[in-house]
Amino acid sequence: MGVVQVLDALPDAIAQRPGRIWNVLARSLGEQGGTGRTALAWRWALTGGCPSPVSLSPANGTQPDRARLLSEAAMLAELAGPGNDPGGQVLHARFVLQWLADELYGLPLWNGGPGSPHVTDGAPYARSRAEIEETYDWALLARLRYLWPGESAAMQLLAWVCGDAGEGPLSGKQVAGRPSLYQVSLDCQRAMTALLHARQVGHLTAQGRLEAIMDAFLWLAGWSPLPPVDKDGHGSFESSPAEETGARSPG
Repeated sequence: MGVVQVLDALPDAIAQRPGRIWNVLARSLGEQGGTGRTALAWRWALTGGCPSPVSLSPANGTQPDRARLLSEAAMLAELAGPGNDPGGQVLHARFVLQWLADELYGLPLWNGGPGSPHVTDGAPYARSRAEIEETYDWALLARLRYLWPGESAAMQLLAWVCGDAGEGPLSGKQVAGRPSLYQVSLDCQRAMTALLHARQVGHLTAQGRLEAIMDAFLWLAGWSPLPPVDKDGHGSFESSPAEETGARSPG
């Protein structure tokens, strides 16, 4: 299940709004990446489909209720040994659970409040430069092959990450050189709020574009295992060039 579907069906235990959750989740992944304890806290709280982030209790396939969120936040951390909490992620996992249950003043971010360290680069990309550029090449080749008018949203984000575009696709933010994952998270952070607005006004193209950008960011951060564009140029939330033109790729 994609993150948009998760945010559309939040459990009662979650006290925050979908747009606000995505805003903070995107920045959290930009700061600390999509594979550590902090990311585990988000996934466990929203889906229940992974071990709990502090005690590492096995997943039972159900979303935790509010009492379970707060009890997990107070648990003794399960660590394999000294030094196995890089970046103090267990503490931030606790903050995520408390914030989602509306028991934390401020935001569960490094840049979340007074006294928090300021993040500049944030986490590294979960994908290698070669992997990102290969995926971008798939999108470029598909565009040339099918003569698809314009650029897909995922392609716009990948172009910025690869240095072929000078600004972020949503914010228009310009950075020197290639953007860091944290800078990409700042570009994508309001995508869910914009998506909810696009739904209200019935703008289907904008909906697909925003979901594609969110999908691309989650792949770059390591939250999602599937690339936003496959070798045929087909994106998760957008029609493929073949579908748009009626063309068929050879088998």
